Amino acid sequence: HCRPANGTNGMQWAEGEAHDRTSIDLPGEQHALAAAVLALNKPTVLFLLNGGMVSVAEELRHAINPPAVVEAFYPGAEGGEALADALFGRTNRWGKMPYSVYTADWAKTNSMLDHDVQHGLGRTYRYYRGSVPLLTPFGHGLSYTTFELAIGEPRGGWTLSTASATALHVSVVLTNVGPREGDEVVQAYFAPLSLAAPGVPNHPIKALWGFERVSDLGSGESATVTFSLGARDLQLSDLNGDLVLAPGKYNVTFENGAGAVAARTVTLTGERVVAEPFPQPAAPAPQARRAPAASGATSGTSAQRRE
Repeated sequence: HCRPANGTNGMQWAEGEAHDRTSIDLPGEQHALAAAVLALNKPTVLFLLNGGMVSVAEELRHAINPPAVVEAFYPGAEGGEALADALFGRTNRWGKMPYSVYTADWAKTNSMLDHDVQHGLGRTYRYYRGSVPLLTPFGHGLSYTTFELAIGEPRGGWTLSTASATALHVSVVLTNVGPREGDEVVQAYFAPLSLAAPGVPNHPIKALWGFERVSDLGSGESATVTFSLGARDLQLSDLNGDLVLAPGKYNVTFENGAGAVAARTVTLTGERVVAEPFPQPAAPAPQARRAPAASGATSGTSAQRRE
């Protein structure tokens, strides 16, 4: 995004190539513009055209007229037409957020140079434990219609083994209970509930292990999405960086990022297994030793060198 540069006829860019932003907040002039528009108390949609994360907490918390927000990123040359089709309901094929968005205040009090996602209150949907809700969570995304989720098969208890490649074939029923046809993305997560000793001390709060998009589901229609859940889908990274299969109980959820959730508990049995060890640096290859040349010998005749 950019803003008029005071005292110039050009534009001052807030982000661009080889130019890092010092804040994830909107520039002050854009806050003022949004406030003036929202004060009119008319239905308002705020389109964000940006590359990196942008916090619009001030707008979303507007006391009288909080807007709808469309995160369009950089939509390209045909973006205007695509956005118009979406805005006016000619299409209903929205996406989901590929990352979590924090409030601007959070970014001001946490070093963006610290790349340890588990440090302090944590970062990303996998580790964030702060009391202040994320402004927009990973996977969030609304629609002009409403969907519900339910788990079909298998019924009863779910069990997997660390010693077996056998997977559970899980059917999830997606139903459009709203007034319009639309697309939806079913997201599959797992969260460790209780792990056998020694456990995995740094395990995430939840982790994505699959997703499927359902297109053009009409009002009142249902579609069945099938996921294959194996022990390897529940692997966790331990303190050594190894990917391990840790026996215990896990909560498996299917979500749409708009409030619909279907959940089941799965038990992983067997011994703890290192499914994929952390890569170790390869040992240097031994260097071949060349025999010393005989006295008076050369590395080749003139003819050989010319060849």
